Amino acid sequence: MCILSAVTLVAVGSDARAEWPRTSDIDQNTAYTLEEGSISVGIFSPLIVGVTESFQASIHPLLLLPGHPSVALRLRLTPVDDVTVALNLAGAWSFIRSETADGRPKSQAADGEDVGYPGTLQLGATVTFALARDWLVSVGAGPGEDFLGSTPIRTLVEVHASVHWLPSPRHLLMLQANGYLDVTHGGALVRPGAQMLYSYAASARVELAVGLGLGDWIWEETSGARRTVNWFPLLDVIFRF
Repeated sequence: MCILSAVTLVAVGSDARAEWPRTSDIDQNTAYTLEEGSISVGIFSPLIVGVTESFQASIHPLLLLPGHPSVALRLRLTPVDDVTVALNLAGAWSFIRSETADGRPKSQAADGEDVGYPGTLQLGATVTFALARDWLVSVGAGPGEDFLGSTPIRTLVEVHASVHWLPSPRHLLMLQANGYLDVTHGGALVRPGAQMLYSYAASARVELAVGLGLGDWIWEETSGARRTVNWFPLLDVIFRF
């Protein structure tokens, strides 16, 4: 399936701070949520809003413009502690070009073969373990479904894991991996990806992030031909209010 990869980078939810004084301020790829009323947005990363102290919502403006809406909701179920649990609901659809169930462009579909706009909807849980003051380890999983238009075509189990290290209040290192188990076709791992990221709190409102992404970044050209890139640089400037 042709899902345009989003460059999702570290964003934190501490209002008007120049640094990350606590690992519990780190919300990206953890079970933590932004503070109520806080906003985080980057050039390439999603717009995240802390709706309440335990609920946040996000949308990816960069993907919305070309017709690839991506929305995610997170509800923190437990207080922030040594072990914290959150529930995540996310969905993404691509209205750029339609394709077949196995991901071929519409121009390559056989006569009578079903084509449609691809999408994925998933519900999962994340558990974050606070190890000492400077380390976080997060793991999660949950059911998902691939769609072709409004038709379910593939049942999935989304899995993800991340490690965050805060060597000092201004410096943050992250390693994360994610993928899907294709339950419909025997549980094979599909769409695996990994990101290594360094983020620096440059000021009270600005973070700078740089890193490397690994996975399958698919670009469909106008002709219907596709190119796959297996690694790509990550670079972002993130603002928080």
